[in-house]
Amino acid sequence: MRSSRENEKSFGKKTLSIFIDAGTIVSGLIFDGNEALLLKLGAAGACRLVTSHQVIDEVARILQAKEFRISHDEIPLILQFVHRAVVVREDVRKDDLERYYARLDDKKDMHVLAAFEKFKCDMLVTGDKQLLKKVKRAQTTRKALGVILAER
Repeated sequence: MRSSRENEKSFGKKTLSIFIDAGTIVSGLIFDGNEALLLKLGAAGACRLVTSHQVIDEVARILQAKEFRISHDEIPLILQFVHRAVVVREDVRKDDLERYYARLDDKKDMHVLAAFEKFKCDMLVTGDKQLLKKVKRAQTTRKALGVILAER
């Protein structure tokens, strides 16, 4: 069986690298929709999903919300699936975040923008309206799926 790098060389195509935020991951875990399909495509190697440890920590916090009714014992199992579907990279250093301060009104999303740019991903998939408006390569999950599936 060929590795994804061998396939890239053989077919001349680069695997699409996509940074995903916490909202995208949580939606993919909880609901059966576009985000769930995106996670499955990442797990299957159709694209390279990327995120940061800070985003994974945010996902773990969100999953603990009472409305999801997920036990504390289930969260590590859920996160194991995420680690199979998504490459989790180091966080952006706090010193490096300062240069993103003026670019977003919502400062809690600075780490997403910073990581997306640091890891040089092809696309940022998010449902966050501000990121969609202010980040040139930000896309909704639906649009990202269109791009991924068109390449297949």
